[in-house]
Amino acid sequence: MTLLRWSFLFLALSSTLFHLSAQTYYRGERTSVTQPSTTQDVLALRLSAEGFFRNDEYASDLVADYTLPGYRLQVDLGYSPRTELPIELRLGLYHQYYWGASRYPAALAYQDLPYWRGDGRDYTRLRVLPFFRASIQPVRGLAILLGHLEGGAKHELIAPLYNPELNLTADPETGLQIRYEGKHTQLDTWVDWQSFIFKGDTHPEAFVFGLHARQAFPLSSRSQLELQLQALAHHRGGVLNERADTVHTWLNSALGLAYEHHFLLREHPLTLRSAVYGALYSQRGEHYPLDKGWGIYAETSLRYRRWRTELGYWYGSDFVSVLGTPFVQSLGRAGRIAVHSHHPRYLSWSASYSIIEREHYTLGLSGGVWVHPHSTHSNSSYIEAYLSISPYFGLIKR
Repeated sequence: MTLLRWSFLFLALSSTLFHLSAQTYYRGERTSVTQPSTTQDVLALRLSAEGFFRNDEYASDLVADYTLPGYRLQVDLGYSPRTELPIELRLGLYHQYYWGASRYPAALAYQDLPYWRGDGRDYTRLRVLPFFRASIQPVRGLAILLGHLEGGAKHELIAPLYNPELNLTADPETGLQIRYEGKHTQLDTWVDWQSFIFKGDTHPEAFVFGLHARQAFPLSSRSQLELQLQALAHHRGGVLNERADTVHTWLNSALGLAYEHHFLLREHPLTLRSAVYGALYSQRGEHYPLDKGWGIYAETSLRYRRWRTELGYWYGSDFVSVLGTPFVQSLGRAGRIAVHSHHPRYLSWSASYSIIEREHYTLGLSGGVWVHPHSTHSNSSYIEAYLSISPYFGLIKR
């Protein structure tokens, strides 16, 4: 039996045994810094251990398939003094390791990561980075973060703009972030500074600016419309850059309208959500063979207790997404050498579920399939297991 058939059988059996959940199970137990604190600790120790195993069976002309086994580990000490405005300082270490390899493909923007970061061949064999976060909440629901950000799945971007696999492969985002969570309005904007240069450095600086703004319009006690604006701008270059042909800017944006309705099923809410987005791509610097493009993305999902299943459809025209999934790209495995397809398109189905989701740990499974007729091999699939354990130890009370 092929791996794809085993994947479908595994998902079908699991759906009868477990509660399914959304793909946001990545650190699903972590609450946002914008939410009120439930502790009264001045000094606390946090650990975050994430183990994962993901197998990608991809169409070879679009992207190489591979297996991704590894873990991420973070330990930090948090200091939260009693102040008029809530503030917190966290210091620690972050470590990432992949079993059997030194680096993996993550997205178009990361494939030449050693080149633009200056890491050379030493990238991720033993990845240990300092962890720092300073945060303040000027008003309720608003938080300003400096240092390590609430990134990855916390941004809640659509897959054509942000590949969910980056939750396992990309370094933590660092820089400046402003988050606001109101009753009907949510705003997340950030700058992820990935590479800094001094005079004489041979690699360019690089950073990503991101925006996700949402405004809900309640229709009833159980349904609402939602307007969304999402954008990612990726820049490489810098005033001190001394290499030719290394100043580039790429922009991906999406404007969407979503409808959400909550049904009551056996005393638990069943959530139906449908959304459609118009997406745009543009570049400055002639790095890729395409300067402008557009796309349409539609998705429908069902969420019940801890399970979720989703159908998605994508159609693009000369579209390049720097951090998006490989199947939305007009480029293929050859990269920027040539255009693979002027009209990438796919139909996708995925299901994910949290077997356990508690205050300090999450165990999740997910799998999915893409049907993309613009490829020689029209099917791709993945299956994944993920376990996050985040113990918290209060050391000194207020």
